[in-house]
Amino acid sequence: MIDLSVIRSLRLPSFQARLRPFFLACFCLMLSLSLGLIASLQFVRASAATESQKVLPELKISPNPILLLDVESGNVLYQRDANRKWYPASLTKLMTAYVIFKAIETGEISEDSVLTVSKHALSYPPAKMGFPVGTQLTVGNAIRMMIVKSANDIAAALAERVGGSEAGFAARMNAEAQRLGMHASHFVNANGLYASGHVSSARDMALIARQLLVEYPQYSYLFQIPAIRHGKTVLRSYNTLLERFRGANGMKTGFVCASGYNIVATARRNGRQLLAVVMGAPNSQIRAETAAFLLTEGFQRQDMSAGAGVSIAQEAAFGPISAVADMSPVVCPNGQVKWSPQVKYSSSYLTPRIKLMEPVRVYAGVRSAEQPVILPRSLEQLPLYAPRQKAGIPVKQQKGSNVRLAELPRAKP
Repeated sequence: MIDLSVIRSLRLPSFQARLRPFFLACFCLMLSLSLGLIASLQFVRASAATESQKVLPELKISPNPILLLDVESGNVLYQRDANRKWYPASLTKLMTAYVIFKAIETGEISEDSVLTVSKHALSYPPAKMGFPVGTQLTVGNAIRMMIVKSANDIAAALAERVGGSEAGFAARMNAEAQRLGMHASHFVNANGLYASGHVSSARDMALIARQLLVEYPQYSYLFQIPAIRHGKTVLRSYNTLLERFRGANGMKTGFVCASGYNIVATARRNGRQLLAVVMGAPNSQIRAETAAFLLTEGFQRQDMSAGAGVSIAQEAAFGPISAVADMSPVVCPNGQVKWSPQVKYSSSYLTPRIKLMEPVRVYAGVRSAEQPVILPRSLEQLPLYAPRQKAGIPVKQQKGSNVRLAELPRAKP
């Protein structure tokens, strides 16, 4: 009988010899793949290490006029070039709202009064509602459209309803400005679109904003609305702080090429309300970051506590009223708005968007029974995320307009 073990032992060397090139090729392939995988992992690790060592710029604030005000005391906690004339853009609508509220108070009109969109009003460029000439709507609805959407056509229609004409309304605006001590301001229209001689200042805008809050607190909720709904269309406020800064409760933004990006922003924390004014930011991101930075510094710093600062009424303390600046070459080179991408900073005083409330419904047409505005119970109780530091990213000393978080100059008038 043949011993199979012997046969196997005799045939096996021959079989292995035939397969040896195949095994060798497989081994080489596996070795090559392994070395490739190791190299890929090393590249990924190196890229990650490089990314982790990348230094993001620190918070960048606007280089132009800024002001921080304690609303209750009327004291300015910090300012820079607050008396410099500036194109106010849609911050103008704060004065427009003030004149309208006064007209309601004196009985000239009511929120149920009806206005009509004229050809002149419709001729204004966006932002606008775009209702056809002859469209009627109530003053109450129009005010919400003007404040939240910043509708230029509706601001003009309101001006015509109250002043008889926009020029007549502008005369009333200027009279109120002089009475309040806004000596750097002169208004030509009700919406703030560029016009020669239509100017204001950071101090003047802070003054009228505070006057609105103190004299007409019943209307302060209007500046807190983050969005309106007309039909199926939702129109959001340009004031991003309303849903990205804890305690934010108003007020208004503005932009034309000559002005750059402006904002008056208010916030309340721990029973204290502050107001920040930013004029001439080069883009909307720096505008929002600068306002949030100022407000947070005001709430946290001991030298900006209640009672600090100089009264906003002391106009001379803020320097002479200087000539107006024009931001057009910076923000609108060649006459076109310069697109500015979002910049990632190593720090931010803004949070991810917080949904505060549903859009407030507005109506065209004669309708007196608007839905009530239901505001959040307490903005002060929203989670506090700012200022936040992005972990794992080293921060270097920055120069120029890149400002370290703790290096805002000490409060001065």
